[in-house]
Amino acid sequence: MTALSYVAVCLIWGSTWLAIKIGLDGVPPFLGAGLRFVVAVAVAVTAVVLVLRRQPIRLTRDDRICIVSQGILVFWFNYAAVYWAEMRISSGLTAVIFSTMPLTTAMLSRFWTRNEVMGGRKLAGIAVGMIGTLLLFWPDDRLGASQMPGMLGALFASTCSSIALVIVKRHGAKSDPFVLNLFSMGLGAVCLLGMSALFERSAPVAWSAGNVGALVYLAVCGSVVTFSLYYWLIKRLDATVVSLSTLITPIIALILGRAFLDEVITPLAFAGIATILAGVAVAIAPARRARMNG
Repeated sequence: MTALSYVAVCLIWGSTWLAIKIGLDGVPPFLGAGLRFVVAVAVAVTAVVLVLRRQPIRLTRDDRICIVSQGILVFWFNYAAVYWAEMRISSGLTAVIFSTMPLTTAMLSRFWTRNEVMGGRKLAGIAVGMIGTLLLFWPDDRLGASQMPGMLGALFASTCSSIALVIVKRHGAKSDPFVLNLFSMGLGAVCLLGMSALFERSAPVAWSAGNVGALVYLAVCGSVVTFSLYYWLIKRLDATVVSLSTLITPIIALILGRAFLDEVITPLAFAGIATILAGVAVAIAPARRARMNG
């Protein structure tokens, strides 16, 4: 179940980079992100009422810490920055920069929670994976001054996600992943729509079948499903291992770009894919050995 959940998170989130790009066609970034989570919350509430039929929700102090941190750092700051960045740089380059998340998460986990071993193999695996991600998109994305704001936005998003991941690892051991996801998305949606009201009041909006379809996909699959699985995985795996999914998602993004946008996969890109997979295997090996020995 853990392996299947991890694969599902990688596959779906790998597709969201393309979906975000499609969803931004005719829709301002903060409005698009905010509406994504409004729809996601509506779907989640419907699932609770009609399908899950849960007992009344009681939030502990740790639950509230997780909800506020995820709502602000992930669903507000992170997604505001990602959507804003993808208006200025390609989805591929955004994914490359976001892949710094495992390294940031590893350092934070080592010095903040002090309950995750940071060995040489794990650091080496992360470094190799990041090099592979750079190779993956290097032929298509030459770095220039005009791209710097978008690149900084993507880096800010990655850092916020790393901090939030470590907070959940520390305080969310007993939190219900679905409940955590529901309330965090609601908080993020309110903040994003508030930003849109302040900064995008005069921005034109043109709805189409493409951006509406992307919005629904991002809300249901890219938010309700994946974040519930993501928080479930955090309770069972090292924070660094969970964050390694951000090294795998650019591979999915590249394949989908080839399938839907006729993007060329170069020999260097194939080398990047092999390097990423090797890096992830090296980084995960210590954690798998520790679980087997335990």
